[in-house]
Amino acid sequence: MLRTVFCGGKRMAEKQSLNATFFAFRKRERGGVLTMATVAYIAVSFAMLGLFAYFNWRAVVDYFNWAASMGANAEKADPTDPNAVFATMMPPASVMAVGPSYFLLMLATYVLLAAWEAACLRWMIRGEVKGLFGLSLGADTWRVYLGYWIWFVLFLVAYIAFLIVAVATGIGVGVAAQGNPDAALPGVLIVCLIALVAPAACIYFAVRLAPAAATSVARRRFAFFDAWKVSRGRFWGLFGAFLLISFMNIVLWTVVGIGGVVAMGVAAGQIVQSGEPHSMEEVMRVLGAPQVLAPAIAIYAVLLIAMFLTYIAFFGINARAAALALEEGKITAES
Repeated sequence: MLRTVFCGGKRMAEKQSLNATFFAFRKRERGGVLTMATVAYIAVSFAMLGLFAYFNWRAVVDYFNWAASMGANAEKADPTDPNAVFATMMPPASVMAVGPSYFLLMLATYVLLAAWEAACLRWMIRGEVKGLFGLSLGADTWRVYLGYWIWFVLFLVAYIAFLIVAVATGIGVGVAAQGNPDAALPGVLIVCLIALVAPAACIYFAVRLAPAAATSVARRRFAFFDAWKVSRGRFWGLFGAFLLISFMNIVLWTVVGIGGVVAMGVAAGQIVQSGEPHSMEEVMRVLGAPQVLAPAIAIYAVLLIAMFLTYIAFFGINARAAALALEEGKITAES
């Protein structure tokens, strides 16, 4: 009887709807924690950028001076001079000076991103808050960060495999077409099939492994490939949730992008009315006018908020899948 009750309960659990599209924004899941973690993430990100600018101030100034003069140098350069292109290139000293610091900034940026994702997942799955408004360099963060490297390796392997298959198929088609052009038709069909199957396969595997970070947080140990268990039987639910959020994001970016084009049109009109500018200072003065700068800041703010909401929505979808997998016994948490 106990077995019947257990199996029946398990079957009922497996029938639970994913219902994860807006899981992260439900009142019972939010409680201000996600907002504070996101604000802390933004604040630390800007602080890191400030430190980068401070320690590389001279290189940054050289870069902006180069960017401002690049157009003028290109107009003055002699097109018949083979060395003219080098006149518009960034100063090598600037590249060498910024390189190491930029690498460290990127490394720190991804660690910070992992800390933010771990904070959101930890709250949505376990209801826990650690560190600075949820941000912590604890075990969950490093599990998520290690997952980023796994994603990078998987992408690299898939890309190389696709290149090998595409090149080999292309060579085969070319060889077959030399003797008999009609014999190349099957090869062309194979190339078309690869072009259709490869993206579909990438989407399938990406969705099945999407809850990898949430799975590691839920299990309290690195369990990237256990995401396959989490997403088992829920591919279409996950795919539909991701697709809906992505579609909403595309619509928003399109609308805001149209607003940006209008704002740039206004700026261009003001530049034309003021006469052809003879210096970068004149252009910057027009672009810095309140009627141009205010819409630009508003558009940037909307897009920034949309980006963070999209990230949080994706975190919520994966968190919901991992939480259901825990309930169903597909995965278990370490003590």
